[in-house]
Amino acid sequence: MVSPICVICKGSKHLCGEPTCELLDSIRARTPKIDITSREIIGSSPPSVFVGRYGYPKVKVGPMLPPTIVPLAGRLDSPAQWYGWEIEDVIGLRASLFRTGGEIRVQEASNPGRVLESYQLVAMADRPVDTEVLLKKPIVSRQPELSFDMAPMGPFGEAERTKLTENVHVPRRVDYIASDTDLKSVDGAVDLYDNRISPYQIQKLLSMGLLGQGKKRRMVPTRWSITATDDILGKAIISEIKGYGTVDDYSVYTGDFAGNYFHILLVPRPWSYEMMETWLKGAFWASENTILRDSEGYRGRKDYASNITGGYYAARLPVLEHLKEMRRQATVMVYREITEEYWAPLGVWVIRETVREVMKSPPKRFDTLQKAIDFITSRARVKNWLNSSELLRELATQRTLFDF
Repeated sequence: MVSPICVICKGSKHLCGEPTCELLDSIRARTPKIDITSREIIGSSPPSVFVGRYGYPKVKVGPMLPPTIVPLAGRLDSPAQWYGWEIEDVIGLRASLFRTGGEIRVQEASNPGRVLESYQLVAMADRPVDTEVLLKKPIVSRQPELSFDMAPMGPFGEAERTKLTENVHVPRRVDYIASDTDLKSVDGAVDLYDNRISPYQIQKLLSMGLLGQGKKRRMVPTRWSITATDDILGKAIISEIKGYGTVDDYSVYTGDFAGNYFHILLVPRPWSYEMMETWLKGAFWASENTILRDSEGYRGRKDYASNITGGYYAARLPVLEHLKEMRRQATVMVYREITEEYWAPLGVWVIRETVREVMKSPPKRFDTLQKAIDFITSRARVKNWLNSSELLRELATQRTLFDF
């Protein structure tokens, strides 16, 4: 049964005290069960790796792959290609991507053995890698894993043996940064991003302990590394855009995907950021209309955005990419409404890729803040959304030098 704490927990914090989330279990029950009767899996890893969080610092680690060699394996782990798909199609695609491997201590990333080294090679690759895995036992009657943060995944099978059956293609810059054990992980991630390495690959490198200084290297659970990458890259862009002038007018960008409706407002003021999301009654986690909010000022925030969690950073990054391309800074408000159309969680990539697409669309431009707010209100499902925005209330009463 849905309770008011579900929208805060989103199935990850176990605030209800139950070992599993009943809501997620109910969605899994609607998906077909998966059987692999053979102990042997021979498939094309997209490439993809998974690092679990349970049992930390000893966690499940290994490559992800389908049970066969497929010609378009890359799309199995390419969220940018899923934008516009139906929810059931994303779940169906990802359900075929099995997690394999075994338990390894996160500290071993700094001095990997042969097995972990092969897993790290998969994380470094930019093309699918044909892989053979011998499971300790077959995967029988299992269903896909669903979570708020991560894309759906097939079930886990413990590996007795893993073998890469082809040479791995590693981008030169990735190889260089992964080999630099004097470079801090933050600096390595930013360097890769500046050299056009995808944030999705940077997240894999961070997760597999391939960034950072020498003996300090650690594997990072996939769930954590997704948000860490968004945050690291976002902060780097913030430092850059603070040297630019502000946008010229009040601009509103709108768009939607899979029952997620976005309104993004850029205000001609120095950098600050607020994100609000309204889970409408009947949406996946919501027993009633519930508005969550997190924000940061010009100097940023020191703590984690614990209300909106990973979605806060996933939305911030593409907005910042857009401002960087414009060579401008702005005060930014992102308002997301989640409806019952979003009947299963697909991961924060939905937020990241939807905002990225929304920022490509022509905005509506206004000469006053009030007109921009009125436009958002005219399209919003919850008309009193503005009452929850501390940032916009502050802007409405705050005067600048140009007002005198």
